Order: sequence, then structure tokens, then C-alpha cells
Amino acid sequence: MATQWDLAQLLLTALLILQGSWLVRSYKTTDLDYDVEYVDEEPPYFLARSQTFTVEIGQSVIIPCDVENQGTHQLVIMRIDSSGKSHLVSAGGIKLVRTQRMKIERTRLFILKARRQDAGLYSCSFPTAEEVVLQHSLDVQYPPKINSSNSPIQHVAKGASVTLSCTADGNPKPEIRWSYQGGVLPSGALSKQGESLTLEDVDRHVEGSYVCTADNGIGEPSSAVMKVVVEYPPEIITEKAIVRTGAGDQVELVCLVRGRPSPRVTWTRDGQSVNHATHATAANDAHRHTLIIRPVTEQDFGAYVCIAENSQGQKSAVVQMTGLPRQPRFNSAPAGGEVNSYTLTWETDSYYPIIAYRLVYRKAQANGSMDSNKNWVDVYRQVDVETVTANTHHVMAHTLHNLDVATDYEAVVKVKNNYGWSSDTDRFAFSTRKALAVQQSTSWNANAAPATACPNLRYTALAIVATLTAAAAALPF
Repeated sequence: MATQWDLAQLLLTALLILQGSWLVRSYKTTDLDYDVEYVDEEPPYFLARSQTFTVEIGQSVIIPCDVENQGTHQLVIMRIDSSGKSHLVSAGGIKLVRTQRMKIERTRLFILKARRQDAGLYSCSFPTAEEVVLQHSLDVQYPPKINSSNSPIQHVAKGASVTLSCTADGNPKPEIRWSYQGGVLPSGALSKQGESLTLEDVDRHVEGSYVCTADNGIGEPSSAVMKVVVEYPPEIITEKAIVRTGAGDQVELVCLVRGRPSPRVTWTRDGQSVNHATHATAANDAHRHTLIIRPVTEQDFGAYVCIAENSQGQKSAVVQMTGLPRQPRFNSAPAGGEVNSYTLTWETDSYYPIIAYRLVYRKAQANGSMDSNKNWVDVYRQVDVETVTANTHHVMAHTLHNLDVATDYEAVVKVKNNYGWSSDTDRFAFSTRKALAVQQSTSWNANAAPATACPNLRYTALAIVATLTAAAAALPF
């Protein structure tokens, strides 16, 4: 329904048009009648040409409708918006819009602090003069503004794909680029142009914030941040697969767990949940999940299972708590310094004292034979109580006698404490002194002539040495 303002505009326009449609040139009257003569004026024409004006939002612009032969013709200025709808701006020099940002000065329209809605076609015309029309175009440029994007947080399952979308309004049309906050995109590029970004076969390494930035050179760029959260099954490792302890000690069993959503972690032993009401306490710190047992009793020894579970799956890891010694490790040098003997040394860790060890050794097998039961010499020794230390780290030694000269051997050892035997060491290869054997093989045997029997050979060797020494001294360096 038309408003009073619209009706007033139409009425004023009609009066202005009628007023300028003819001109009274002469007037005659008698007692009985009168005669009026009307004469048409020369048609007006515009001095300006059609133009396109481009301004940034907030700037001012002048729309010219300069005219010649206007006479009494009334100038009408109209704005035609992007939808094709016409809006009357002025008629006969009278402004017909409410805004104070538009002013009419004679035949010119002044637009102050242009806004987006001011853009469009501006028509200058004389309704009483056919085909006398001038049309200008006003382009109002404005900064970009992101008006559509994905949800700020995108949840996606590991191995799936996700597409991030972003559109923006602005004049000129903004360019949209994607970047990764704090780094590079998964492709390795710093940025990517386009309204969408697709991440395929995602894993937790592509998690983070992705930034959509729209820029058209007008004002400041516009940005939106979308966070990608990758949901994946639990990943779990243990700090120590085997924890060695003893009665009365305090021990921590630790699992390092990652997953999204954050996994729920539980501990079991022998298929039953650990009773936290006794002397076991669970503590969680971010990704580190700890089962604290204090004080340790012999009944606590065994396998503990750390179970992590979320909506994406389940994973577990085993921590063995034991009082047995750690597998020993040989630390003696492989090449021995004695002709017929060799001292083996090894180290191990045990919360309890080492009370015995078992050592087996043999000559190295020809051609790399893997016969594990052939020609082994078995040595069992109990450890003297006086040599036992309170330290949990133990270094031990055993000397083998009556070995063959310059011969390769191999050995395996294991140790025992009050809770039992450790596992065997890996095979350790060693040898008796070999340098003496080489010397003996190059010496004269007992039946050979003594060295003094060949004095000429000795003198010849000395001469050769002297000659080589003199030649070396004469070299230029």
C-alpha cells in the first residue's frame, strides 16, 4: 500500500510535468470569448555523457545532469536498483528522498558518504521531452565480509574426508584463500585459493585451526576460523613393559594414551578390575595414566592390563610387575688379554639380592652351527652373602681358566634372586689373546736354525730400512 510520502511524490511530479508541458506566448480576450495561444519550446539536451562512477563505501560522489535549453522543463532524477526497481530521487530541483546524505544543486545530485544501497543506475530525464534521457552508473565498493561457512568445529573420523566451505560478500568480488593456523596445510602449501578446502584420509596430524580469509583490496580482509577435530581410536604405549620391584616398595605402572574423544582408561589384573579400595590408586594427567601400588606385596606381582576405550574403538597394553632380576647384559671386551683365561663380566638390576648365577660356555661352532646343545660347559655358582650389596644394580664377574690359545668362544648367563631366575642373556662372543699366537706362528721352531745363523739377512734388512728412511727425508713436504 502506498504511503502518504509516496502519494506526495507522485502528485508533485505530476504538477511539475504539467507545469512544464506548454508555454503561454499571448493572451487575448473580448466580452464574449478569449483566445490563448500556446507555443512549444525547443527541446532540452544534456551536456554530460553517460559515465560509470566507482567509489569506496563512505566516499562522496557527484552525479551530473548538466543540460542545455532546459527552459521550463522539469528535470527528474531516478535511481534504478539491481533488481530493476525505480526510486524517485528528485523532480524540478526538489529532493524527494528523506536521507540527508543526498543533496540537489541545480542539475547535480550530490551523494555524501556513499553506502552500498546507493549503488545502481541513475537516470536524468525530462518527462515532457521524449527520448531526452541521460543514464549514469554508480558502483560502490566495500570490504569483504564472510557470510557463510561451516560450523566453527568440524568433527571427522580418522580415515574419512572433510570439506571446509567459506563464501564472502564484497565489491569487488573477494578472493578466498585457506591457510593453517601456525603452520602449513597438509599438502605442504602455505595457502590454497578457493571457496572450499577438502582434507582426505585424515588422521590426528591434520587436527587444528584452518583459516578462511577473504580479501578484495578494499578495507581490511575478513577471516573465519574452523577447527578440525579428528576422532580416532585409542593409541597406547607403556613407559616400561616390565617393572621390577619388591615387597614394601611403592611402584607406578604407566600407560601413555591418546585418542579422540578422550579415552576412558581402566586397569585390570587377571581379567578383574583392580581394587582401588585397597592399596592401588589410579591417577590421570592428560595423556599419562598411572596405577600407583603402595606398599607392594608379593601377591601384587603379575600382569596388569591398561585398557583405553572411546567411541572409535578399544586398545590395551600389558605392564608386567615382577620381583625377578632383569635379563643380564655382558659388558666385558670381546677380545681377551690372557692366553689361557678370560674374565666375563655382566650387569643386571634386581630389587632383591642376587644369590646365584648359571654360566654356560663353549668354543664357537664352525660354519656358524646353530646346535644349541653341543659341547656346552655348565657352571653354577652361589653368590657369597658377604658380596651382596643393597644396591639394585649388580655387576658380576667370573673367570674361565684352561682355555685354548687364540680361540673363539661364546657364553650365556642368567642370575637368580629370591623370586627366581632371570631370562638368559643373548649369546656373547669372546676370544683368548690372539696376538701371541700370531707371534708364535711366525717364530722359528725349536729345530730351526737360530737367528744368528743368518746374519746377512739381518744386515740386509737394516740396510733397506736405512735407505727408505733417507729417501723419505729427501721428499719435498
